[in-house]
Amino acid sequence: MKKICLVIPFVALLSGCTHNKELLPFLGKWSGRFEVTYIQGGATAKDLKREQLKGFIQVYADQRSYKMEMDGEQEAINITGNWTIKGNRITLTPKVVTIDDQGGADQRDPNKKFIPAEDARLAYDRPLLLQETPDKKNLNGLKITIGKLVGTHYFFKDSF
Repeated sequence: MKKICLVIPFVALLSGCTHNKELLPFLGKWSGRFEVTYIQGGATAKDLKREQLKGFIQVYADQRSYKMEMDGEQEAINITGNWTIKGNRITLTPKVVTIDDQGGADQRDPNKKFIPAEDARLAYDRPLLLQETPDKKNLNGLKITIGKLVGTHYFFKDSF
């Protein structure tokens, strides 16, 4: 009877470690970008590069939460929420999306690219699916639309 009492907690501990082991590759800081591949209405290669958003995702084990920041030439998008994992995919589900348009239309520089806040909110106010690459060093998203921009998110493991 004593052996069974000792084995049960040990088995429970091991099963918990195995569950957390699958989370480890996703935890930490991922730096990356939203790379624009197409702009509805047409664009030059230079326009595609300038419309790109750069930023990071910080994935926390605590309450399975995350923080995401993406910056363009005249806007900053900040997202917090929760995440889930299924196999080699992580789904980021937003709770709060904040957009800083750096002063709005009155302060906007007409020589810089700008993504309207409504377009950014529509795109980032829904779950974002990212798939881990086989080498476990990158997370790549599905093609999405942000207003007139069509592109994909790419992130690389920055730190734990």
